[in-house]
Amino acid sequence: MKYIGYFLSFIVVYSFYFPFKILPYQWCLSYGMFLTNLIYQFDKKHRKVAAENIRFAFPDYSEDQILNLVKAHYRHLGILLAHTLWAPRMTRAWLDKYLVVDESSLKIEEDTKREGVGVILISGHFGTWEILVQFLGIRMKGGGIYKKVRNPFVDTLLKRMRSKNGVVLVPVEESTQVIKLLKQGYWIGFGADQNAGKAGIFVPFMNRQASTFVGPALMAYLTGAKMLYYSVLAGENGKVIVRVKDLGLVDKKLYPKKDDVIRHYTELWTKTLEEEVKLFPEQYFWVHRRWRTQPQQIDSNTNSN
Repeated sequence: MKYIGYFLSFIVVYSFYFPFKILPYQWCLSYGMFLTNLIYQFDKKHRKVAAENIRFAFPDYSEDQILNLVKAHYRHLGILLAHTLWAPRMTRAWLDKYLVVDESSLKIEEDTKREGVGVILISGHFGTWEILVQFLGIRMKGGGIYKKVRNPFVDTLLKRMRSKNGVVLVPVEESTQVIKLLKQGYWIGFGADQNAGKAGIFVPFMNRQASTFVGPALMAYLTGAKMLYYSVLAGENGKVIVRVKDLGLVDKKLYPKKDDVIRHYTELWTKTLEEEVKLFPEQYFWVHRRWRTQPQQIDSNTNSN
């Protein structure tokens, strides 16, 4: 019975996916925004979550500014949805037409490629991150961390979509494989800004402490890989804007303790993400509960055990 339920859920998912598989790119963008505009009308729960997150992040905003940002965010979610489901169709010709990379970012990319080192490519739930997954496979020797979905039919579909352009997908449980790929010169993408719960460390992000995964900094520490931060943003007329920041190599002499070094670089990439979010606030994923875990919750749970 469980697998029948999984299959029926898959049919629903696939029915949403199918138009993005056949429609022209610009039509997909319009269709995505049409769908999220409909969702906005009924999705009171996530509108409330987004507004609450924005109040903390931008305490000087009026209620009208918050409402306008939530509306703009839902329009962006339509583009994100379209890019996520359209992205497996990406080609080099499409990249030549729609990808916009400034000179500074392009120089960082080209210099790093010439160095031939492994790269920790750090991004967040910001902009249009599924486009990043696809062009990693086309433009770099790319890999990504992959978390399995409970529904096996949906999991197979998503994995096939994400690996369409040659990106190597590594299950989140197989950290040793990530180390091996980095030492072979792969660029491994980390979308590490989800709530890490008890598994993370607390660092400041958008005016609150946020439980944050240390994976990117830890892998850079263990492998000597270079850290690059990427923003991949939805631009005008279907363009995709890429902004790259060079976070460098881990300096193990920076602090005497390993944990302090890892904290420093985790704070560094989180601060870089924050600066980008402030420039393009409608493109952050405000509907997720990034700050769900707070230090006092961890303290109270520890004291009760």
